[in-house]
Amino acid sequence: MKSGMRVGMVALLLAAGPGLPASTETQRMVSTSPLCWRSLGPETGDQDLGLGMTEPSLASIGPEDVWLSWEENSPRVLRWSRGRWSTVSLPRRPGVEEMMYPTVAASSTGGLVLALHASGKDGTSAIHVARAKGEGWEWLGSPLLSSQQPFTHANDVSVAFTEGADPLVAWSEERNVSLAGLFVARWDGASWKRLGVLHPLGRDYYLSPTVTVDASRTVWLGWKEAGPDGLRVARWSGTAWIDVGRDSLRALVGQQGEVFHPSFVVDGKGQPWALWIDAKERRKSSVRLGRWDGNRWNAVPAPHPPGGTNESAASAAIMIRDGVPVVAWSQLDDTENNRLFVAEWGGSDEWRMRIAGLHLAEGVSDVGDVRLTAGDGNSFFVSWDEAGKDKRRTRLVQAYACAPGESPAAPPRSAVERDGWPTTVDQAARQIVDEMSPEDKVRVRGTAKEQLIQFHHGWGTGIRNSLGLWRGNEKLLESCGKGKRAHPDECSMTIIEAVWTLLQAQPQ
Repeated sequence: MKSGMRVGMVALLLAAGPGLPASTETQRMVSTSPLCWRSLGPETGDQDLGLGMTEPSLASIGPEDVWLSWEENSPRVLRWSRGRWSTVSLPRRPGVEEMMYPTVAASSTGGLVLALHASGKDGTSAIHVARAKGEGWEWLGSPLLSSQQPFTHANDVSVAFTEGADPLVAWSEERNVSLAGLFVARWDGASWKRLGVLHPLGRDYYLSPTVTVDASRTVWLGWKEAGPDGLRVARWSGTAWIDVGRDSLRALVGQQGEVFHPSFVVDGKGQPWALWIDAKERRKSSVRLGRWDGNRWNAVPAPHPPGGTNESAASAAIMIRDGVPVVAWSQLDDTENNRLFVAEWGGSDEWRMRIAGLHLAEGVSDVGDVRLTAGDGNSFFVSWDEAGKDKRRTRLVQAYACAPGESPAAPPRSAVERDGWPTTVDQAARQIVDEMSPEDKVRVRGTAKEQLIQFHHGWGTGIRNSLGLWRGNEKLLESCGKGKRAHPDECSMTIIEAVWTLLQAQPQ
């Protein structure tokens, strides 16, 4: 059982954009016509609001065909086509029982692939890639894994496409809980061809590889690395991987803070661009950009909310639309909730705010795991994860230019989370009971009191997070301690026991 709001994992993407200045930290926000939007809420059914959603992806083939994927309690792939949602059946492969962590990707020419993880023999796990064909799927070659040595696991996946719409896949591996390298493979129409092997220098980890292909068909790879480097980029020469600007990238990134889940694309001039979140702490994390000019990495200005600062970002994504960079990110607003912002580059150090403070769940919620994909010249799509009272998490909107006389719809009412925190153990227990499902009530009621400790992790974590026990709810901590401040761990167990007592008194 899990309860409470999820603290969104920091996500970040890196991307390309023509015409940005080479090195400036300041920028101006200018007013412009806001975009209208409409919700394309996928038919997900109730979603586990306490579960950390994993590996979301978003892809589109024009303005009427959008694909969403994520790992919930099982792999989920949904498709919005011609105004209707449908659940996409995963391809089945002989000898493979369970597939996980789906990733969808679409080429500029309309090809679509689906990458999935699956376990094999001797404790291995590999990447299986299928391509959409008619109403079904066809598997592309053998599963991707560098070695069949026991306990070798393929991890993060990134997909790009060649000019001919053949996919490239990048991934990282670990073996026996030790790093085993970064890998890239290209589909040549008949089989997967490996592009060398990278052995990064980081001792602790190298994560989130992102592969992209520029207009001259050069393959680029970026990743997050432990230690002072933080962020790395390499280019495939045709025979080997060549490091790109390690020293200047370290100077740009390494002294700022922590970098999470980076990715890269390259503009039409062959110049890589970077967008990441410099994550120091929740209220001091900022969107940052950089560009490679052929000799070094240089800082590029980043957008911020109207009248605000770039100091509390939680998730970011970027794409190129009609040759202009569009950035979407989530950031704390004056209600202390993370909300969605979208800005378009206007040149001359200017960002044009197009969407400000959007969310779809009423009351207390947080926008996270932001993703962008282009539709056509008239609209584009933004997806994100946002848990709410409607027991939904996966959100998708189509943003478009407002028609004459049309104004953007107002988002639902927001609420400040701390204003709703209970201040006594009795209030907390009654609030939790009111929100529990019948199944959860039965489970807790049937648990012996001395066995409630099993809920300290999971449910207890949700209570500590959602009721502010780590974030200043001093009155509730004092209520748990009967006048003396209790430790949050102790307080959550006191509340769980109070919930159990209330349930015992209720008719079954």
